Amino acid sequence: MVPSIRPTLLLFLLLQAFLFWGDPAAASIQEQYCESLPPVSNHTGPQCNASVDLIGTCWPRSAVGQLVARPCPEYFYGVRYNTTNNGYRECLANGSWAARVNYSQCQEILSEEKKSKLHYHIAVIINYLGHCVSLGALLVAFVLFMRLRSIRCLRNIIHWNLITAFILRNATWFVVQLTMNPEVHESNVVWCRLVTAAYNYFHVTNFFWMFGEGCYLHTAIVLTYSTDKLRKWMFICIGWCIPFPIIVAWAIGKLYYDNEKCWFGKRAGVYTDYIYQGPMILVLLINFIFLFNIVRILMTKLRASTTSETIQYRKAVKATLVLLPLLGITYMLFFVNPGEDEISRIVFIYFNSFLESFQGFFVSVFYCFLNSEVRSAVRKRWHRWQDKHSIRARVARAMSIPTSPTRVSFHSIKQSSAV
Repeated sequence: MVPSIRPTLLLFLLLQAFLFWGDPAAASIQEQYCESLPPVSNHTGPQCNASVDLIGTCWPRSAVGQLVARPCPEYFYGVRYNTTNNGYRECLANGSWAARVNYSQCQEILSEEKKSKLHYHIAVIINYLGHCVSLGALLVAFVLFMRLRSIRCLRNIIHWNLITAFILRNATWFVVQLTMNPEVHESNVVWCRLVTAAYNYFHVTNFFWMFGEGCYLHTAIVLTYSTDKLRKWMFICIGWCIPFPIIVAWAIGKLYYDNEKCWFGKRAGVYTDYIYQGPMILVLLINFIFLFNIVRILMTKLRASTTSETIQYRKAVKATLVLLPLLGITYMLFFVNPGEDEISRIVFIYFNSFLESFQGFFVSVFYCFLNSEVRSAVRKRWHRWQDKHSIRARVARAMSIPTSPTRVSFHSIKQSSAV
């Protein structure tokens, strides 16, 4: 059975039929052309006569029972279609054409504008999916660091704060996506500018907490400085405090020189965004220098060492080596021009959307879920819970043992004798 035309095309078909059959001259020419076409086969038996369907496709004379293929229409209702595909119609046994025509393989040739919109919508879906996955993983990692007090050393406190910064950035990303619309952008109200400032602040804190990770490792491994002398407040100042005046300076610059569209985007010739982008690039480059020195030391001096502290440093360096390029590449992509090539632009959109949205997930995996200290502490907690649960079960079973019949009869005899 030949599939029918999709219901969504019915209105277009009727309109095309009205336009086509409303012009008798055009209809007559089309029918004459269709009649002049040779039959599909040389069959001399019953045939379906040549026919023009509602959208103007010519179906030449064909033998009964035959499924006839004709090229898709080049244009239909102002839309171009791929003519290399075919539409199908069956010649019935009674010598008439089937009322239903299968145009399901006729695909629209998308214009550049429609292609861009399609890729943009797919990129938006990737962004939402990535941020949802990242936020879920980050929240799990945050709870683990909060609950596992046995591993609360300075190194893991830095990991914890980095994860917190990513949580806040992901949360403000959702606020931006759900509250910002073209009307809000045009109105440029105060609250939307504050939301943009908060998002950029947490974006900067991500990089400064990564800088804190690099500072800690560089101090401990390259400078061989005792980490016991390092204080938590130093890293809090680096991660949370330093970005604040940077964003304040950026907000003042936006207020005076680019105060429009909720401070998103930038006007030509105005470079206020570099007020916060510049420090981010600077700490990123410093971190690359730190990592170069750290890897050099680990490859030379610490290779023979097998102490647990050195092993932890090595694992932290591996995590940072993986995460820092991820963080850096995604940010540097904003300064890369993908060019005019269509494939380059599509790859750029998808690659950037994936890395940008899944950063938080990668941070959670490398700094928490693959952290041997966290995994060991979770296993201990689990075994402790199992032991406590099994002890309670044994006590409950012991308390629920029924009184023996002998003891019951003894008490009953004693009571009856007393009476």
